Amino acid sequence: LDLCKEEYIVGLSMLGGEPMHPKNISGSTKLAKMFKERYPEKSLWSWTGFTYETIKDYEIFNYLDVLVDGQFKKDLFDPRLHWKGSSNQRVIDMKETLKNIIYVKKTE
Repeated sequence: LDLCKEEYIVGLSMLGGEPMHPKNISGSTKLAKMFKERYPEKSLWSWTGFTYETIKDYEIFNYLDVLVDGQFKKDLFDPRLHWKGSSNQRVIDMKETLKNIIYVKKTE
């Protein structure tokens, strides 16, 4: 986290392994929370092979700015896509998604 203090660092990306895996989600959530508490103005992105709908109750979504969900599929690969590798994946603005939800508070 200390390395992220530099002005030229504009955010943090959490990706594979698998940050949303049941064995990793607790640590991923702690990291996300500490990052956003320390650097609220910096963006926090995460990539996961899970779909948002299957993990939507995770506390980590309170801290993420963007989630890229869905498994990478080689047959759907498209190098023209932004921030994702295959067309089945989605880039989700988490702040916008959570606007209509009262709270997200599942403990992992």
